[in-house]
Amino acid sequence: MAEYIDSLKEDGELDKLIQDILRAYGITIFVAPEKGRQFGVDIYAIGKDFEDNGREKVFLITVKQGDLDRNTWHGNQNSLQPSLEDIRTVFIRSNLAAQHKHLPVKIVVAFNGLLKQQMQQNWRGYTESHPEFDYALWNSGWILTQFEAKLLSEDAFSSDTRSLLRKTIIHLENPDYQLTDFTDLLTKVIDQFKKAKIKKAKLKVLRELHVTVSIILKYAEQADNLMHSIRVSEKYLLTLWPVLNPGEPDKDFTLAFVAAHDTLMRTYLAYYNKIGFVGFIRDGYSRRAHDPVIYTYTMYEQIGIISMTGLILLQMCDLVGQANQANISTFRENLENKAKEVAATLITTFNNNPIVYSPRADEQHIEICLALFLLQKLGMQEQIRSLLYMFNNQIGEGFMFLHIFPEFTNSRRKIAELEVDYEKRIKYDYQASNLFTVLAEWAAITNDKNCYRLYFEMKERLLKEMDLLLWFPEKETEDILFTKTATLESGYALSNIVLPESLIEMRTIIKREYENNCSEKEFSFIKQGIWSIGLLASRHFRTYIFPYYWRQFLTEEDI
Repeated sequence: MAEYIDSLKEDGELDKLIQDILRAYGITIFVAPEKGRQFGVDIYAIGKDFEDNGREKVFLITVKQGDLDRNTWHGNQNSLQPSLEDIRTVFIRSNLAAQHKHLPVKIVVAFNGLLKQQMQQNWRGYTESHPEFDYALWNSGWILTQFEAKLLSEDAFSSDTRSLLRKTIIHLENPDYQLTDFTDLLTKVIDQFKKAKIKKAKLKVLRELHVTVSIILKYAEQADNLMHSIRVSEKYLLTLWPVLNPGEPDKDFTLAFVAAHDTLMRTYLAYYNKIGFVGFIRDGYSRRAHDPVIYTYTMYEQIGIISMTGLILLQMCDLVGQANQANISTFRENLENKAKEVAATLITTFNNNPIVYSPRADEQHIEICLALFLLQKLGMQEQIRSLLYMFNNQIGEGFMFLHIFPEFTNSRRKIAELEVDYEKRIKYDYQASNLFTVLAEWAAITNDKNCYRLYFEMKERLLKEMDLLLWFPEKETEDILFTKTATLESGYALSNIVLPESLIEMRTIIKREYENNCSEKEFSFIKQGIWSIGLLASRHFRTYIFPYYWRQFLTEEDI
C-alpha cells in the first residue's frame, strides 16, 4: 500500500484519498478540490479534530505530491510557503464561511513523501511565527497509517477478499487477463454490503470498495494497461447500480453511485486522451492488426469506447442537474463541449478507418448504435445520415462482390474461416440479421426518404432470402442485465420482419410498436434518468441494445 500512496498524483488522486480519510473520521468536506488551488486551499473541511481530543475545527488543507524540500518550499508561485501565506492572509480573512469564523483553524500540509532535513527548520520557524493557528504535516507515513486504519482496516475485508485484491493487481500486466479475481472480489464485497444491517455499515463497505477500485486502477495505469482500467470501472459501476437503486433512491447511496460514475468518466477520458489521436491517422488502428477480421474487431472495440466516453460525459451533465450556480453551469458546459469534441473524433475515426463500414459480426450493431445514439443526443443528424449511407454502400458492395456480411451467430472462428476460405464463403448462408434491421430503423428515424429507400432496395435485391430479426427485452431482462449477456437468456426476437416500401408506413409501424411494446421504459434506470447504464451493460456484456434507445427519437413529422 505504501507504493500505491507514493504513486498518487496531486490532483484527482491524493486529494481524493485525503477526503476519504476525513469522511471516515466523520469530518464534513465543505469545499472539495477544484481545478486550480483556491488561495492555497485544496480542501476546506469542518469537524472534530481526531488529533486534538475531538475539538471542533476548520481544516484548511493544501495537498502536495512528493517530498517537501527547499525547492517545494519556495521554488515558484505554487510552492508551499506562498500557499501557506495565501491561506493565512487571504483565505482565512475573506473565504471562511460566516458560520465557521468562530472556530479554531488547523492548517494542514498533506503530501505523499517525506519532510527533508533541510526543510525542517523552515517549517518550524514558519509555524512558530504564526501561533494563532494550528499547523500539521500529514506525510506519506501518516497517510498510510490512516489509510490502513480507516479505509482498509484489518477487519474491513476477509482474508479471501484481500487475496483476490492481490491476485488482481499481480495479473494486471497481462493484457489477456479476464479480471476473474476482481469479479469474485466484487461478489464478496456486495454480499458483505447486503448482509450489513445498518446504513452506516453499508456506507463503510462502499467507501472501502471505492478505495479498493482506486488502488486497482492506479496499478493498471502503472502497468500501462488502460483497457483493464476501463473493464474494472465498468464492472464496478454495473455491480453497484442494482444494489444502490432499489425502490426510493437514497441520497448517500446516490452519492456513492455518482462517485463510481465519476471514476468511470475519468477512466474513459484517460483512455480517450491517450488513444484518440490515432483516429486522425489514415488506417491508424490497423498497425497491430494482422488481417481484416482483427482490424475490424479492433475498430469496433475502439468505436464502442469512444462512443461511451461521449455518452458518459452527457450522462454526467444530467446527474449534476440544472443548477444555476456558476460553477455547476460551467462544469456542465465543459462536459458538453468535451462530448462534442469526442463526437468529432468519432466521425474522423470512422472516415479514416473505412473498414468499420463493413461489420463482420451481427453483434457489432451494438457499437454502431452507441455511435449513432451519441450523435443523436448532440443533434448531429446530418452526420448520422452520412454514416448510414456509408454502411449501406459498403455492406452492399461487400455482399455483392465478396459475399461478406455480418455473421449472425457472432462466431469469431466462423468469421475467420470465411475470411480465408473464399469457396466456403461464396456458398455460405448468413441466415438472418439483427444488424440490418437496426440500420433500416435508424434510416427511418432520420426521416430521410432516400436513405431508407436504399435499405429497402438492398433487402429486396440482395438479401431476399435473409430473415430480418429484432431483439426486444422483457421485464425480467433487467434482473440479469448487469451480470451477463441477456440476449440469449431473456427477451424475444421478432422474425420475418418485412420492410415496407413507404418510409411513412415504416415510421408508423415503429411508432405504434414503441407506444405499445416497450417494456424497457419501465426499467429502473430509464425511469430514474440513468439511461447510460443500459448502454454500458450492452457494451460490456454484449447484450443487444434495446430498440427503445433509437425509437424514442421518432418524431410526429410526416406520420
